[in-house]
Amino acid sequence: MTFCKGFTQGGSNADVVLTDSYLKNITEGVDWVTGYEAVLSDAEDEPLDWSLEGRGGLTSWKNLHYIPTDDFDPYGVGPFTRSISRTVEYAYNDFCLHEMAKGMNKAADAEKYIERSGYWKNMYNPEQTSYINGENTNFTGFMQPRYLNGTWGYQDPTLCSPLYNFTSCYLTPTGHETYEGSSWLYTFFVPQDMAALVVALGGPKAFIERLTFLHSYPGLFYLGDEQSFLPVF
Repeated sequence: MTFCKGFTQGGSNADVVLTDSYLKNITEGVDWVTGYEAVLSDAEDEPLDWSLEGRGGLTSWKNLHYIPTDDFDPYGVGPFTRSISRTVEYAYNDFCLHEMAKGMNKAADAEKYIERSGYWKNMYNPEQTSYINGENTNFTGFMQPRYLNGTWGYQDPTLCSPLYNFTSCYLTPTGHETYEGSSWLYTFFVPQDMAALVVALGGPKAFIERLTFLHSYPGLFYLGDEQSFLPVF
């Protein structure tokens, strides 16, 4: 992969690696001024082909504060899928930018990107339920598709788990709103503010019950893909 660009699966996640290196004080031979410019460009400048680099839908991200499922983007080209997983990943990417900006004493940028790191909440529908084989799981609140006009769409929270069309969320033009994982899985993807997620999901007891259900219900959770590593951790 050294000399060719693969397709981006979601956010501008090189930002995560760069920020991690910066926070670990890896400085030998590294120009962190240029490094910061790179992550800042990911957050602010949409490339013409965002299927290979950077982020798409940045106009919607900045103005609507989420990636709409029916996004209109005349500024670049890429697959208009994965609106849920792209939203939660962009939020985490912006948190990483906040961390680097804070370390470089760029207070205005740090404040800007910590606010943007909370945009995951705009894809969280607190009323959404989940049924499996016709039975209510009794858990409410999941990441869901959302349209340009602010209304909610629907993606079965189990879609793209081993229980339901497991391979239908791959990186194809007909993919769905999560990438290689279900809404059950991506609803847990808020590594930058787990405390806020715990509150959103009903508090510590309810959160633990939901996490246990995800890991123990047969077929709901697939451990063989990277998306599933964070819930285990």
